[in-house]
Amino acid sequence: MKKKRIIIGAVSSMLVLTVSAGTWYLNQPCLIYHDFNFEYGKPISITKEDILTQEDLKRIKDFKIDLSDIKNEKDKEYPEVGNYECKVTYSKWFIPHTSSIQIQVEDTTKPKFSKFSDVVEIPLDSDQNYDFSSYFLAEDLSETSIQYKIEEVDFLNPGDYRMMIIASDTYGNSIEKECIVRVQYEKETSSPNKSAENEEGQSVVSSDPYYVQGIMVVNKKHGLPANYAPQENAEAGAKIRQLIADMQRQGYAISSSYSGYRSYTYQSSLYNNYVNSYGQAQADRFSARPGYSEHQTGMAFDLKHSNGTLVETTPEVNWIAAHAHEYGFIVRYPSGKESATGYMPEPWHLRYVGDQASAIYASGLTLEEYLGVPGGGY
Repeated sequence: MKKKRIIIGAVSSMLVLTVSAGTWYLNQPCLIYHDFNFEYGKPISITKEDILTQEDLKRIKDFKIDLSDIKNEKDKEYPEVGNYECKVTYSKWFIPHTSSIQIQVEDTTKPKFSKFSDVVEIPLDSDQNYDFSSYFLAEDLSETSIQYKIEEVDFLNPGDYRMMIIASDTYGNSIEKECIVRVQYEKETSSPNKSAENEEGQSVVSSDPYYVQGIMVVNKKHGLPANYAPQENAEAGAKIRQLIADMQRQGYAISSSYSGYRSYTYQSSLYNNYVNSYGQAQADRFSARPGYSEHQTGMAFDLKHSNGTLVETTPEVNWIAAHAHEYGFIVRYPSGKESATGYMPEPWHLRYVGDQASAIYASGLTLEEYLGVPGGGY
């Protein structure tokens, strides 16, 4: 009987120990999250609140996450892309415990274009090795590369062709955007247009358009041939309508209609009417002779007030002067610059120059002054 009691006591003791051990085990803090993902470029930040239940937070002490094995990029405050196992230590009832978590740093962010030309104009007879790099830049935390998909570009024939630009980073993220490659006759020249006189004694341009730094220059020194008739430039037209819509949304008194492209013939009629009314000397101050009007380029626009007159009211004029460059335009004939431009101030007259507009605006110079080309009178 005594031996039986000893056996029962031993079994009971073992049961108590087993239950106690099981209870102790079940009461161990439980990591509710073992796997963490962080975007490349972001610092690693994990607290005990991120991985423990509220109940466990009350019961443990000396909680630590060892991030020492995580390697930062050189001279950066964020880690390299990769997988890291980090040790977690804590204590309960003065008994130390160890666990681990997995941290994955990955790059899923696409590069961004910091410079992008919607239209790239290149000379005829360029080849497939043409260097487009000055027109496009991409930024990312890792190294980037840019690929030009030129399959649709015919370098031997003038015209507009689509080209896909693909910017990729080290980790395979990429962004695609389409531009237009405009293949045309050689743009850069070093001398003014040659001209002759018509039966009325007016100068008639007989050569191709004059370009400097990729910008077509039309003024009293550089004109356009009578047969140059491109109609409204599609890109410039879209931008002027966007500018007008934005002004209207902001409450400015601006009309949706504007004076844009003018043919050589139309400008001739308009100019001659002014000459008949005001005399040639006065007309030359505010109206271009045929072949010398920026409107013939299809990239010049006269904005109108909502009452139908040309814009001269202060709120609208000030907004245009301050913001036109954001849309690729410059105010072509600013006040105090008649000696350079050859024309009286026209705060309503905008000329599309694309990506170079902001630089010209910041310079405070006229187009002639910025490009270093002759201006003034005929």
